[in-house]
Amino acid sequence: MNAGGETWVVLLQRGDSDSLYEAAAMAASATSLGVSVTLVWFDAALEALVAGRIDEAADRGASPLSLLAAARETGRLRLLACSASAVNARAGVESVRSRVDEIVGWPTVVSLMRSATKALVW
Repeated sequence: MNAGGETWVVLLQRGDSDSLYEAAAMAASATSLGVSVTLVWFDAALEALVAGRIDEAADRGASPLSLLAAARETGRLRLLACSASAVNARAGVESVRSRVDEIVGWPTVVSLMRSATKALVW
């Protein structure tokens, strides 16, 4: 993603619209500044992403989905889903797979966190 540059790994677990908006805004801002960001979606946050609820109450000018799309355009944003959360998702694993780049387990997440410049829980 960003060979030798700054990298952030952000674990997203809350599904409320304010948290998801702030996470999307942070990802868009960071990637626009050259930071590579990996968002790892868990539990309620993953359910909101897959169910399309990420844009609920998005009355702040830019929606979370549009912010994430802008971050994706930089080539510095990666979306991952926790494998356990994906298996437990109401919509099913295939729906999760269609919304993220990859479904990964904890060993991969821990490895990413260890090699990142910053690791955050949101």
